[in-house]
Amino acid sequence: MLMKQGYKILLWMLPSLMLVGCESATSYSKLLEKEQKLIKDYIARQGIEVLDEFPADSVFAPNQYYHYPEGIYIQLISKGEGEEMKSGRKIVVRFIQSTLDVEPVVESYWTTMDKPYPVEVSYGSITNSCEGWQKAFSVMKRNESYAKFIVPSKLGFDAAAQAVKPLHYEMKIKLKPQ
Repeated sequence: MLMKQGYKILLWMLPSLMLVGCESATSYSKLLEKEQKLIKDYIARQGIEVLDEFPADSVFAPNQYYHYPEGIYIQLISKGEGEEMKSGRKIVVRFIQSTLDVEPVVESYWTTMDKPYPVEVSYGSITNSCEGWQKAFSVMKRNESYAKFIVPSKLGFDAAAQAVKPLHYEMKIKLKPQ
């Protein structure tokens, strides 16, 4: 008898659990829609011109960004100097991270006054990095390169991905001597 009641309770709860699961999936898709709208609104507010093709000479006019199919938008401000970096190369990163909100939340890792130790990452590895940064590094390529880019949540760090928060970065890289 007790076993029979347990099955009845389970059968009663199963549709409820399925409904809750479906609501979560729907709300995540809504969050992704909101994220895309936030990115488009940010682009409009900032007067960003989105290019269909990456400039052949890698020279961007002010406020021009190229949109990669993966979702990152990037503006290469300075190509940097020297040879192109190879996978595994250590990079010291200085950056300013901001949300895309009308009143953005800004975190600076630009100078040693902002953060006493620079952020160090390896090109080709998402340890201390994320897919969005790695895509930016593949464009920046050289020592003293400087870029601005928008990273959608799915290519960002775990906290951004979980919150479905796209972020804007202004970043300079320096290749560590080998």
